[in-house]
Amino acid sequence: MRRISGVCGIASQLVGLTIILVVASISPWFSWTENDLSILGVEGSTTSLFNSGLIATGLLSLVFAMGLGKSLVTNLVGYFGLASLSLGSISLAVVGLFPRSIDLPHDSASIAFFVFIALALLLIGIAAIIASHRRWGVLSFVSAAVTLAFLLVPWPWTGGAIEQLLSCLPWALWTVLLGFRLLVEKRTANI
Repeated sequence: MRRISGVCGIASQLVGLTIILVVASISPWFSWTENDLSILGVEGSTTSLFNSGLIATGLLSLVFAMGLGKSLVTNLVGYFGLASLSLGSISLAVVGLFPRSIDLPHDSASIAFFVFIALALLLIGIAAIIASHRRWGVLSFVSAAVTLAFLLVPWPWTGGAIEQLLSCLPWALWTVLLGFRLLVEKRTANI
């Protein structure tokens, strides 16, 4: 399970970032400064690709979270962090299931995704510190802080695509690093 979840964690981020960048680059009408990323799931010929990419990313991330719980996390704070990571992953899949044209479920899932992912990084960071894994704890804290900073900083443009992408990058890096840890280490120290 550890290796499967490691592969799913890495794949989730590769799929998600690749889909976003590919769909944005082949959508000439899309503006990074005037649009939100969600518009890619509503307009143009690549809506199915974009939405299915979000669903796949969310599902792969959910498998990663489940495997992370079975492989690394052993304390209660860590389990709350994994629950938050799971809810964030599910929220991302829901964003793909309900495109922006379906306002309430899409908007709710989008907000839930960012809140749950930031909370997961924070809680897993606390769990890592409790388990004397300062390096992973600091990485998690920094990832949570950078995610929140990108979301809360006032940006000079009208669209949110840049801030949305930037706020996902710390989570993506964190997920890929933990995914590699699950793949490479034969025995992993618990968080």
